This record gives sequence, structure tokens and C-alpha cells, in this order.
Amino acid sequence: MKHKFLAVLVALACGVAQAADRTWTFSYTGFYNQDTQLFDPTFSIAGSFTGEDRNGDGSIDGTELASFWVDTTEYVGCGSVNSPYYNCGMDHFWYKNGSLQFNTTVSSQDPEGIVSHGQVIQAGSSVYSYLSAPFGSSESTMKWTNRTQFALQSPVPEADAYAMLLTGLACLGLVARRRNAKRFALA
Repeated sequence: MKHKFLAVLVALACGVAQAADRTWTFSYTGFYNQDTQLFDPTFSIAGSFTGEDRNGDGSIDGTELASFWVDTTEYVGCGSVNSPYYNCGMDHFWYKNGSLQFNTTVSSQDPEGIVSHGQVIQAGSSVYSYLSAPFGSSESTMKWTNRTQFALQSPVPEADAYAMLLTGLACLGLVARRRNAKRFALA
């Protein structure tokens, strides 16, 4: 009976550890600058996402995200900001086994409409940025190439996962000690 109880406890601890949201960080470095027609090895975008495969299909989609950052913009929930001067959203997100796809948009302008800027990112395709202001305007399109480097850092287990692991190991150690004590007492 004790063995079954311990097995259930261990299974529950593993399930709780697996159910927690996890955070990945990523970066893309090196893009083709469409305006200069040169490869820029220093241009990069970076971000992080936190999510959980809630439906158990082996991937994380946009509905399973808790947060998604690219550079300084958080895209989960940013579309709910009710402002005529700010637009933000994520059209697509998908992650599975080191493969990441996403499309994001952010734009803003001042109330007078004098200065506006924005960025559209289609991962694997292009990064389009623009700035329009009285002192001048600019826009750029950076394209992914086969030379673009993708880096993804898998999540590090959270402290509570380590605590559960140590608690489980301590329980197993106590059970083993009690078994040994009974064995020596009977001998």
C-alpha cells in the first residue's frame, strides 16, 4: 500500500512540475538589408516567450502563451490596449521542438499625427520598420537569409521544480532508510 501511495505522490509531483509555464529566450542575428542590398551580420532581434502545451499536442500556439516579448514590446494582451494612437498585435505564433514561427505588428503615433513609427515582423521572412517625423522619415526592410543565425535557450527549471525534486528524493531516502532499519531489526 505504501508503494502505491508513494508512486501516486511521485506522479503528481511530476505532473505539477510539467504543468508550469516555462520561458524560452531566442534571438536572430544577421539579416539582408533590402535597402542597402548588403548582408548586415550585426542586425538582430531578440525576445522571449512563456507558455505551456495545455492541449498536449506537442507544440505551443498563441492561445497557450502567457507572454511574448520581442525587444521591448510584449505582444500578449497588447492588442487590448484601448488607444487610437497605439496598435499592437500578434497574428501568428507557433513553437515546437526548437522551431519558432511568429508574426507581430506594433505601431504608434502622437495625438497630432505628426510622429509615427512601427514595426512588422514575420519570422523567417522579414522585419519592416518605419519612422515618420517632421525632421525626416525612414523605413527599412531586413530579410531572413540562410546566413541568419537562430539561437534558442530552453527554459531552466524553476526553483519550485527543484524543491519538488529534492522533496521527492528526500521521501525516497526516508523510505529506503525505514526499509533498511526494518531489515536489520528482523535480522
